[in-house]
Amino acid sequence: MRKSISHLFILCCFSLILACCNNNKTSTQQIPEELVELTKKIEKNPNDDAALHQRAAYYYHNGKIKEAQEDILQAIKISPNNAKYHILLSDIYFGQKETDLTEESLQKAILLDPGNNEARLKLAELYFHLRMYAESDAVIKEAVEIQPHNPKAHLIHAFSLKERGDTTAYLRLLQLTVDQDPTEVKAFLELGYYYQQQLNPIAINYYNNALMVEPNNIEINYNLGRLYIDLGDYEKAIDHYKIILQINPNHKFALNNLGYVMLEFEEKYDEAIGYLSRAIELDSLFSPAICNRGLAYMQLKEYDKARQDFIHCRSVDPQNDIAVEELNRLDQLTQ
Repeated sequence: MRKSISHLFILCCFSLILACCNNNKTSTQQIPEELVELTKKIEKNPNDDAALHQRAAYYYHNGKIKEAQEDILQAIKISPNNAKYHILLSDIYFGQKETDLTEESLQKAILLDPGNNEARLKLAELYFHLRMYAESDAVIKEAVEIQPHNPKAHLIHAFSLKERGDTTAYLRLLQLTVDQDPTEVKAFLELGYYYQQQLNPIAINYYNNALMVEPNNIEINYNLGRLYIDLGDYEKAIDHYKIILQINPNHKFALNNLGYVMLEFEEKYDEAIGYLSRAIELDSLFSPAICNRGLAYMQLKEYDKARQDFIHCRSVDPQNDIAVEELNRLDQLTQ
């Protein structure tokens, strides 16, 4: 099986590790007590496969992939018939984009434990990543037969159907997912985004349900802010962008959108310039904020500053028609 992994927004059963591995050995005084105790336990009994599995899991979740792989392979050597050891090995292989070895490890886990739904869900997701939809569907069917109340299986299947253009079934399975698990944020987010694209206010309900689970989720707050702008409820849009800035004061997109609302709908031009200037300080090439600040300066009749921003905007984004139009208008105003 040699197919490339597609980078899709889906359920991440595999918990991909993005942190860089640190291969330098660290003294026991510098490492967490949990790891110290596991290491002492393994030194005392090198054949303690359970401790090796625990330490491998610790290493994996802390980005030390090489150490994790060494430990789990040793655990499997000692106890080759433990399905959960093969599942952790599949996570490690998947994080390294070794899809053939990931598949092999998951199939081994299922062979050892035919009722293991965790392994099946990971295998179904792997096949989905590889666009092997028929194989993914078959594994999901098995998982649901074993455990009908299976929101994660329905969620993976929903994303698979979306890729194939079956919108009706995709929405039905997303709804089934949240019915079975009212804490499944990814399903609420996906439903919210689908209806947001149609400017359907029902999206607000789905987003708010997701926020009940994860109130500090920046993506959900950002989407709500954008939706409220499109629906004309600018005060609520402002509220959500300010929530984002409480979580992350350096979120340049929230700063730009907040500045845009102040400029375009609230007519608070000084406030708009304040937010937009902060966005530009974070990214001097962020053309939307540069252009918006130029428009705010135009409203305050600070034409020299406006001209500087429009020239800067055009230099970093030559296709920005607004900057070109405003420069032409400035030329007419100053003649």
